[in-house]
Amino acid sequence: MARKSSTQKDRTQKTRAKVLEYLQDSGNISYACKRAGISREAYYLWRQEEVFALEADAAIALGKDFVNDLAHTQLIQNIQHGRMDAVKFQLASCHPDYQPRKPWPRELQTAPPPVTEIHIHAIDPDEVRTRRAEVRQDAIEKKQ
Repeated sequence: MARKSSTQKDRTQKTRAKVLEYLQDSGNISYACKRAGISREAYYLWRQEEVFALEADAAIALGKDFVNDLAHTQLIQNIQHGRMDAVKFQLASCHPDYQPRKPWPRELQTAPPPVTEIHIHAIDPDEVRTRRAEVRQDAIEKKQ
């Protein structure tokens, strides 16, 4: 019986080592668990051990750095091939002249309030005629 438990322990250690290896390749827990053939629940149970948690965190950091380096290499290759979406992305992300303009604080303060409602009043045509006549009469009286 002791022999079975040691082989199970060996298999667990090998699987943990594979998980750590896949984490270094991708930085992604789901991917590493799937490749190693274990559930995420098993991974998080292993993480309760401090040593494994530290090893996993280090592997994840290495994996993310590796994937970022791959992505950056692809971006550079796309720029070299003249792919404008890659050029625009690089400039908008890294060059201050191509980043979206931020409004000045003065512009933020003087912005008019948004229109929230509109009131429409019907006007009686007879009132309009009466008011025009009054305005004309006032103008004539001022001239005299």
